[in-house]
Amino acid sequence: MTEYINLKEDILAKFKSYKYFRNQAQLSMLALGVFISISIFLVIFQPEPEANVNRPIPVVVDVMKLKIEDIAPVVNYTGRLEPSKKAELKFEINGRLAKKLIQPGELVKSGQTILILEEYYIYKKLYELAKKNYELQTKEVERMAILDKKSLLSKSQYDKTIQKQIELESSMYRSQQDYQKTFIKAKFSGVINELNIEEGDTVSPNIVVANLIDASSLDLYVEVRGDVIDALKLNMIIEVTSNNFISEGKLISFQTSPSLQTYTHLLRIRIKDEKLRSGMLASAKFVLPKINKSFGVPVSSVLSDNGKKFIFIVNNKKLEKREVKLLARFDEIYVIGGNVKSNDLIVTKDISSLAEGQDILISK
Repeated sequence: MTEYINLKEDILAKFKSYKYFRNQAQLSMLALGVFISISIFLVIFQPEPEANVNRPIPVVVDVMKLKIEDIAPVVNYTGRLEPSKKAELKFEINGRLAKKLIQPGELVKSGQTILILEEYYIYKKLYELAKKNYELQTKEVERMAILDKKSLLSKSQYDKTIQKQIELESSMYRSQQDYQKTFIKAKFSGVINELNIEEGDTVSPNIVVANLIDASSLDLYVEVRGDVIDALKLNMIIEVTSNNFISEGKLISFQTSPSLQTYTHLLRIRIKDEKLRSGMLASAKFVLPKINKSFGVPVSSVLSDNGKKFIFIVNNKKLEKREVKLLARFDEIYVIGGNVKSNDLIVTKDISSLAEGQDILISK
């Protein structure tokens, strides 16, 4: 009986062992099938190869054809319109303002008194007394001269009388100068633009208390290059544009020697036009001498490199860097010369990032 039981257990153990190995074989076959399926999937759906990052990408550029032509340069310079006459009014002595005879914006005539100090009345009285003493002494000299001719007066007495007259005359002129410092008169006919003082305020010498302007005519100041000066003459008519109004001005002065700081020349153009006002921006138009048989290119097409000027020419879809000479400039145009010819294709802008031999595409 015992042997039967042992045989039964041995048969069961062998059966379980067989079943284990059978399951392991099935798992291995399943794993192999999955691996093969994934490999086939990757082969069929593999990603595209990466692009070659070292391959240069053509640059899209704007170009123009060079053509030889007669160029009549026109340049415009902008400035601000100012009154043709303006004056800053100041007192020359310390004092206190007694009267303000005008208000800002009022018209005044040349020589009209506009401001008076309290000291005005004292200095006026002193001047009148000094003038009276001088006039009396002058009459005394005349009387003494008659007596001197009749030999009724000594020479020394007559000389003393004349010396006294000279002293009183000098005193009178000093009093007159002091008196004239106690009030301010308009130096020319115009408008009081600003008034920086009120009655009762104290004043000090050389402090601006008022501004006087004459806006019946306006001046435009502009600074130009030396090549513009060469074509100018005094009193020539210059076209001036401001706020879409076109007027004519007269060139009344220009600086023949350039400024040492800016190397430009200052011009002054006189304009009379009721449509224009002081403070407005205005542009003056200058026509320069004609440049015959030249090439004009945009300023943006010229590259500066180590003090030399270059342009980029398109040759078989590649860039060629070529040195040129600048003959003139007006507005946004360079007049160039050098190794260039008609129908050359040049790049017109964004040239700072370009290089010799670079592949390009021409924009449409």
